Amino acid sequence: MASTGWTTSGTTSISTTRRTGSYSAQVGSSSPFAGDSSISQTFTAPSGTGHTLSFWYRVVCTDTVTYDWATATLKDNTTNTTTTVLARTCTNNGTWSQKSVTLTGGHSYTLTLIDHDDNWVSPPDPTYALYDDVTVS
Repeated sequence: MASTGWTTSGTTSISTTRRTGSYSAQVGSSSPFAGDSSISQTFTAPSGTGHTLSFWYRVVCTDTVTYDWATATLKDNTTNTTTTVLARTCTNNGTWSQKSVTLTGGHSYTLTLIDHDDNWVSPPDPTYALYDDVTVS
C-alpha cells in the first residue's frame, strides 16, 4: 500500500504485515493508546457507472467492540453524505477481509480508515487495524 496522498491522525505507521505487496497501513498502536487514529484520502471517482472502491483489512483486537474497534467511512463530498463501509468490528482471527462500495461517477469522496483504542493497560489490550490494497475499479 503506497503511503503517498494519505492524511494521518493519531498513531499510524507502515507495517510489513500485508495482504499483498510489501507493506500495509497500520492504524493504531501495538501499545495501548487512548483515542482514535486514522488515515484518509480524498479522490474523485472516474466518470461513468460501475466503479467500486474496495479495501482489505485485518483487525488485531483482544477486547470487545464495546471498547475497541476498527471502522471505515466514505464521505461523498459532492452530496455531503457519509456511509459506514466497515461497521465497528473487533476481531483477532488473523485473517484479511474485504469491503467494497459502489461509487457514483465524477463524485468527490473521502475515505477514512479508523481505529479506536480505550487505552486499557492492565492487562494491556492494544488494538490496531491493518489496511491494504485500497483500489478504485
